[in-house]
This record gives sequence, C-alpha cells and structure tokens, in this order.
Amino acid sequence: MDKFSLRTGPAFIITAAFIGPGSLTVCALAGVDFGFELLWAVLFSCLITIFLQNIVAGLSHKYNLGLIELLKKKVSSKRLKSFFIGYILLTIFFGNTAYQAGNISGSLIGLNKLLQIISPEFSQLINPFLLLVIGVILISIILKQNIKLLKTILGIAVLLMSVSFLIAAILTKPNLNDLLYGFFIPRWRPETWSTIVAVLGTTIVPYNLFLHAWLVKKERSKNINFDSLKKDTIIAVSFGGIISTSIVIAAAGANINELVSIDDLGTSLHNLYGKKSELFISLGLFSAGLSSALTAPLAAAFIFQESLNEYSSKRKLQIIVPILIIVSGLIFTFLDSNPFNLIRLAQILNGLMLPGITLFILYLYFSVQKNSFDFKIRIFGLLLLFLFFTFLAFKILFL
Repeated sequence: MDKFSLRTGPAFIITAAFIGPGSLTVCALAGVDFGFELLWAVLFSCLITIFLQNIVAGLSHKYNLGLIELLKKKVSSKRLKSFFIGYILLTIFFGNTAYQAGNISGSLIGLNKLLQIISPEFSQLINPFLLLVIGVILISIILKQNIKLLKTILGIAVLLMSVSFLIAAILTKPNLNDLLYGFFIPRWRPETWSTIVAVLGTTIVPYNLFLHAWLVKKERSKNINFDSLKKDTIIAVSFGGIISTSIVIAAAGANINELVSIDDLGTSLHNLYGKKSELFISLGLFSAGLSSALTAPLAAAFIFQESLNEYSSKRKLQIIVPILIIVSGLIFTFLDSNPFNLIRLAQILNGLMLPGITLFILYLYFSVQKNSFDFKIRIFGLLLLFLFFTFLAFKILFL
C-alpha cells in the first residue's frame, strides 16, 4: 500500500466513524457546560481508542480473521460464543440504528446552514426528496463495498472536519494556560460524570473495533506490516482528537448558556466572531454526519455477516442490514424528530456498553495469544479498562 492510501485508511475510516453528530454534540455540551475542564477526558479517550484499536488490528493481522470469526474459530465454549455473539448483535443493531438518525439529521442541518450562508434560496432544496436522494447515495456506496472509494471519501471528510473545526476553535482565541490545565490536570465532579461517560462512549465506539478488524483483514493481502498499521491508527485517531478538542474549545468560547441543538453553536459563533466561524462549523457538521452515516450501516453489515454466515448468505446480509439501518434513520429524520437528546443518550448508552465489549476483547485476546511479556502488559491494560468502565457505569446507574 502506498503512503497516501495508508493515510486514508484503514484507521481513517475509524476516525470518520467516531467523529459524527454524536461526537460534536457531546463535545459541544462539554465545552458549554464545563469549559476546558474535561479536555483531559478527550485526550484520555483517544489514548484508550489507540490502545484498543491496535489490539484488534493486531489480532486480525496475525490470524487474518475478523473478531467474531476469531471467536468462532479459537474459542471452544459454545455457551460463551453464543452469549458474546448475541450481546454484540443486539447492541450493534439498536445502537447503530439510533446513531443513524442523528447522522443523517446532522448532515442535513450542516448542509442547510451551508446553503443558507451561500444563498438563502438554496436552503429551500432541503426537503423529503433530498432525504431520499441521500438515502439512495448512501446505500449505493455501501453496497458496492469499494473500500478504496470509501477511504478516499472518508479521508477527505476527516480532513475537512479537522480544518473546519480547528479554524473555528482558533477564532475564539482560547487562553493557552487554561488549555494546558484542562488537558493535563484531570478534574471531575458529580455533575460531570455523565458527560465524561458520553465523551468516552462517543470516542471508543464498539462497532469500530469490529470494523477495524474487518478492514485490516481486507488490507492484509497487500502485505502491510503491523508497525504501519499502528502508525496509521495513531495518526488517524490523533486527527479525531484534534476535531473533538476543537469542538470543546469552540463551544467554550461561544458564550452559550444552554445548548439546545448543535445548530446553536454555529449561530452563536456567527454572532460573536462573524460569518466565517459559522461556515466552518456547518461544513464540519455536514462532513461529520455524512461520514458516520456511511460507516454505521457498513460496520453493522460486516458484524452480522461474520455472526450469521452459517444461517444466511453473505450477500443477503450485506444488503438487508445496511438498508434497515439507513431506512430507519431516514424515517426518524423525515418525521422531524429532534435528534439532540437522542444523540446524547445514545453516547451515554454507548459508554455503558464498554464494560461488556472490553470483557469480550479481554477474553478473546486471552484465548488466542501466547504468554509473553507484551501479552501480560496488554491483558493488564484491558483488565484495568474493564474495571474503569465498570466503575463509570456504576456511577451513572446507581449514584
């Protein structure tokens, strides 16, 4: 694989997946409600993402199998296999369906704002017919399964988001000392716990672990070494961290008392810093919604394909699962449901699913890897993450 294509995937597809309207909403809320106080949570979540994504990429690269394929082949206990597969299918299908409504709504909000800025007359184009067109485009790209095309589209989307949100953040002229304090001095209060869980849940996305493993399996035929994959993951997730950080900074400087919609962020920045800031926020929101709207149904299709290939043909699953998720998202958007609260709730629920997903990775890694020093370090790290995620889930559910 050449250098350019490596920079646009496979890990850049993962970044395009976790930076969606959900990430923008959660990071904007973190900035509006707590200023720079939770920047450490963004940094921490990116480091955990790199750690977990590299573990699953390493497993897939070594065995040339997806995660569920590896579970089926290497784990002997039928009960454990059935439990993990059932848990994964339920969480992925319902989680991705909820995300998709926010993804499509977010891309439409961003596009509508862009058209209003360019020419108010263009904004009248946003109608149910355009929703149908977007749905057809999404389904067409996904069903082709052209990974090279997908990496190019999503690589451009990540670049657009990075530049757009970074410029919007710079326009607010943040204080450097406050930024450094927010990044490197962890602080939490009872009222910040749910937002911390949401930040983790919107960055460490369960379906991304399965999607990354599947993409690495696809790329393995090109003789990519694991060091290149690790470098790819670090660079791609770092771009995601820049985007998330920029949203927190822009929101903290937007002088908003309460965020009702992600659209409020662009409007407020327009009032404070001029038309350019709203333009960059709108462009970033459109790119984020479109990129996640592509990856959520794609990931679900691959996961169902690996899980149920004994019971249904791969082609059927590749068609039925993405269409179900995309159509569900289009229906919610067509009904004009306000996705804001749903998006935030989905990210918190995503965070609550992390103990189960981490336990799955821990069990799978323990089952297939040899007892080496590197193995012990990673098992210890996974165990710590499982305990940490369980602690956070307990705080949210019972305290």
